[in-house]
Amino acid sequence: MCMMMSCVLQEQRWLSEVFEGVRQQLHPLIDSSLGLSVVRLSLAVVSKVQRAVGSDSSDLPVSYRLVSVSELTREQRTACCSSLSWSSAHYRERARGAEQMLPDYKALPRDNLLLIGFLCDGRAAGTSDGVWRVRDAGGSVSCTMLKSSCLWLGRLMLFPTWNYIPQNAPAAGYLELIDPPVCVTLEAMAFDPGGTLSEVMSVTRAAELLRQRCEDQVYVCVSGQVSVVCPLLLIGGKRFFCLILSEGGSSVPVFITEAKHQYWRQCVCVGQSVWISSLRVCSLQGLEGRCVLSDSCQSRLHPQESLEEPETHTDTSHTHTHLPSGSAPTVRVKRSTLISFKGTITKILNAEAGLYEIDRQVGLCLAYQPAQKWGGGLRPGAEIQLHNVHFTYHASPFAPRVVLCACLRSSLQISAFSPLSSKVEVSGSHSPLQCLLLEKNLGASQYLWLCYCQSAVTERLCPRWVRAERVCVVAGRLLEFVCDAEEKTQKKRNIYREMIQEPHQCPVTTYCVCWPSVALWSVKQLCDWMSREVWACLSLPALLPPSAAHMTAVELNAPLSWSAHTVPLEHASSEPLLLVGVLELDSTRATLQLRDQTLALDCVCVQTGQSGARTSDVDTAWQGCLVCVRQCTLVMERFMKTHFPSCKHLDQPSYITHKHCRVYLQLCVDDLTIISPSAAMSRHLLERRDRPEKSRDGGTSETAKRPRADDSADTHTSKRPLTPAPCVSLLLRLESKQGVTLQNGSGDAHRLQLGFVCRATCLGDVQRWDNDPKNCRTQERERDGDHRKIELHFIGSCVRWFPVVHPGCVYRLIALNTEDVSVLKAKGVPARGGVTQLSSPALLLQPQWRMHTLTDELPDAQSGVPALMSVSEVLHSSSAPDIVSFYGVISQRISLQEDSGTKPKIQSLTAAKDPNTEEDLRVRLTVQDGECPGQVINVYLDLSCGPYTHGLIAGAALQIHHVQRKVSRACNVYCRSLPISRVSVTDLSSVRSGSGASQSPPPMMLLGEWASARMQRGVVGQVKGHVVRVLSLRLRWTCSLCGSIFRQTSCGRTHPPCDSTSAVFQAEAKVVVEDGSGEAHVWFSSDTVCDLLMLNAGQWEGLQRHIRVKGHVKVYTRGYNMMCDEDPDDSLVQYLNCVCSSAAVCRQIHLTCRIRAQRTGKPQLRKVHRGQTDFICKFTPALQLQCQRIHTH
Repeated sequence: MCMMMSCVLQEQRWLSEVFEGVRQQLHPLIDSSLGLSVVRLSLAVVSKVQRAVGSDSSDLPVSYRLVSVSELTREQRTACCSSLSWSSAHYRERARGAEQMLPDYKALPRDNLLLIGFLCDGRAAGTSDGVWRVRDAGGSVSCTMLKSSCLWLGRLMLFPTWNYIPQNAPAAGYLELIDPPVCVTLEAMAFDPGGTLSEVMSVTRAAELLRQRCEDQVYVCVSGQVSVVCPLLLIGGKRFFCLILSEGGSSVPVFITEAKHQYWRQCVCVGQSVWISSLRVCSLQGLEGRCVLSDSCQSRLHPQESLEEPETHTDTSHTHTHLPSGSAPTVRVKRSTLISFKGTITKILNAEAGLYEIDRQVGLCLAYQPAQKWGGGLRPGAEIQLHNVHFTYHASPFAPRVVLCACLRSSLQISAFSPLSSKVEVSGSHSPLQCLLLEKNLGASQYLWLCYCQSAVTERLCPRWVRAERVCVVAGRLLEFVCDAEEKTQKKRNIYREMIQEPHQCPVTTYCVCWPSVALWSVKQLCDWMSREVWACLSLPALLPPSAAHMTAVELNAPLSWSAHTVPLEHASSEPLLLVGVLELDSTRATLQLRDQTLALDCVCVQTGQSGARTSDVDTAWQGCLVCVRQCTLVMERFMKTHFPSCKHLDQPSYITHKHCRVYLQLCVDDLTIISPSAAMSRHLLERRDRPEKSRDGGTSETAKRPRADDSADTHTSKRPLTPAPCVSLLLRLESKQGVTLQNGSGDAHRLQLGFVCRATCLGDVQRWDNDPKNCRTQERERDGDHRKIELHFIGSCVRWFPVVHPGCVYRLIALNTEDVSVLKAKGVPARGGVTQLSSPALLLQPQWRMHTLTDELPDAQSGVPALMSVSEVLHSSSAPDIVSFYGVISQRISLQEDSGTKPKIQSLTAAKDPNTEEDLRVRLTVQDGECPGQVINVYLDLSCGPYTHGLIAGAALQIHHVQRKVSRACNVYCRSLPISRVSVTDLSSVRSGSGASQSPPPMMLLGEWASARMQRGVVGQVKGHVVRVLSLRLRWTCSLCGSIFRQTSCGRTHPPCDSTSAVFQAEAKVVVEDGSGEAHVWFSSDTVCDLLMLNAGQWEGLQRHIRVKGHVKVYTRGYNMMCDEDPDDSLVQYLNCVCSSAAVCRQIHLTCRIRAQRTGKPQLRKVHRGQTDFICKFTPALQLQCQRIHTH
């Protein structure tokens, strides 16, 4: 009894709530002519609700709450669904099936809400956008339906099943009406033909009428099947859409332009048969006066019952054309195919770009249609039908293989709404990408690449360097850079032809196959590839010289400790690559870096100077520029610690105890394209444009310039302050620059910091400014004052300026947010104990100060910088100073062995330098003269006292500053680095081409001339002569670990004993070679002795087996005979004597030799017999040469 009373109370409460809701929200909108009271209307609502629930009339759905439109949009913050007809089991089964199909999404939660309202087309709300709306007295909400009828307009409807999808904006959202609405009130249904009754005309007859160009204002009634439904367009403030009625082979276009008929767009679909009354004949100016049908205010749409499913249209023509693109690969153009398609949305690829995924493998592009509000119900899980869409295959390598592109002739219809909860990201307005598509008139392939580019720029550069609203601008500039001018679509579009003309033509009728194919790699992606590639391509035998089989462990592991691998950027992938990033200065490595939000990569940059030569004088204006890199060299340096006993163990990686690599870029700024310049670069480019009469070769590449003056607005780094900021500046010219080393910090005496020192000349006094002058042209007042010498100290984070400040250049040093001129005045160091520590006043730079390169100075601005010497001048100049600076080309780099007996000077401090510095890394660079390759000098560098120096690889042209010139005991000139030394790479052409500078053959030399003037003729040359005799020949088996004699299977060392089981065979020969102008002693090492003795492989191996029994054998010349200190009658010794004195050895020979280190001695007196006369002659010591190669041809 109590339960029954409770049920009665619940029903009464529910009925009262329904009554109150009907009275407040629905009854005020009921037409008074119907004469419905609140009670009758409430009873009608309850009756329809009970019928929708499907229960007995005695049961009421008390669990459902009547909700108004305003309450729904205001209070419902999460997406939900509601249904009067679903049971709980049906809902759970439906949700489980949807979640299994797309596991990344959850089903919409169910709320028991009762929704009743009037269906209208938006005119009541002041809009005629063709969108259905549900309205009550409190407001209205947009809705979309699977199927709709013109008869529903203005009727009070009960909505049995629906989804509500809220928006991010307050009180915004839309309804998805799953089941057809139920009419609550039965109104009189009078037949309204729309105007005067006329004969229903077939499509064939209507087409003939249009071809006859009859007069306007002729009204007809046409019946036919809908074959095309175009999207709703808004052009010039006028909304309209077009549909095409077909019958057999005839078709007529019908334009719906009346505001009150815009909702027809939701009532028709492809394949439906309809007849439309009161259509008038009119002509279109956009189609050269072609006649079409258009609706009138009396027109009515009358759908017919039959609905035929259209067949998929297949175009059998697959023509291919080719567009010329200069030196670029040929672009293949293919014609798309019009089809119809059914599928399920499985993923939103890019809602802003109108890109979706269907059935996990097919792409859908809706960018060529007007943007649909709220995404048009295109949420993951929605089932759709597409008609007249373009089938493209491999339109872009960065999109699904199959992409369906919808044009202005295509139609999309949702056949089932998604039961899953997902975010709606699309608004009703065009996105920046679609605006760019319309502005540039892009094809499908170009637009897909643009979307890929926009996603990459957003991920890697926004918001740190590129503002969100400027991402598409940057992506558009990248597209312009990738696409050549002749490959862009520049034809003016005609939307009317695209919609109704046959055969159909639109921007996606043709597309480029996999073009553009340029991939945008992030900096991290490139670094990861380089880190894998440097070890994947490693071949230990390729790092060793041909004599590797004869090397001991010490000799073998030395060349393995360092190696370099270079790859052009275009070879890093099968597809063209593009790097986009911001150039910024790094304070920890003292380098210029290419950065994005994923990683930073060091760069070795050069540029073309005013003289046309390559230099390292990179302008400070490059800092902060957003650049595009298409041509550069990827450099990967390997560092390994190995303990291989011999070359036979190279296939055993266990002997590699440690390995790491350094990766960086080598590029020329002339190859960069500026996508968005810094503020300083923008000013620099504008000034260069204002003075076209001056040379264009300095500073910045012409290809890097852009005509836009507002390009710098794209990046955050170039934002100007809203209020003027006073500052002071100092004009100075750099005279010299030292290298970056560890120095005592200014704040903490117990902590070492990176720093370097520059000597400069002040060109005037300190000046005040109301605004930051940056790199604007110099003013006369800046040159007022005496020229004085100062020292600039860059400590800590100020070392970031190291790669962009260069001797000979003029700079403006700026201290921001101050008017005190004393902050830029150099101060002298006071004397201590009567001794002045510095000869010039010093200025310690602060981290917040700025430096700007001034490029408008006169050419004689570099007069204070001493000219660099050449390698030949360093070698042979008698007046060369002890500290020299010169230029040359690296021909070889060798890592020197670590001294195990010493440790770093300050172990606790140097341990903290990794990974920017290398501990105990000393190298020997062989630098040759660029004009005379035979002139080479060895330079010994200690790379562990500062940041690692990049670019020191074979083939790189470089400048070496402030090194100590020394002469060895053998009178060979070499150089050694000092703490103030620095090395700068100036040219990368040899490295980029993959050929080192040592590839040019050495010159032919005469021994007599070489011996008399060997210091002036170089150290490497080719010699053609005759082998006079063999002076000595030594053959031995050596322990690969300790270097002792190795006999049979054991090492001969006993104190302490050596248990090594590996040995190498070594040979050395010394012969006399003369060429008619003189003679020389030529030394042959292990790999060339076999060729010298003219032994084949079998003979050479047999000789090694015999030598292994004795351990070693040495024969030498004594007079005219070959001698041996051990057993001269030994058969092996006699065999070697015969070989050395044979005509096969004493023959004409062609060699490439290098001068061997030797001591210069006094001329020797020797007796020479000529006939019966003896002469006492003075002979200079014989030229000592080391054979590097025996030429066999």
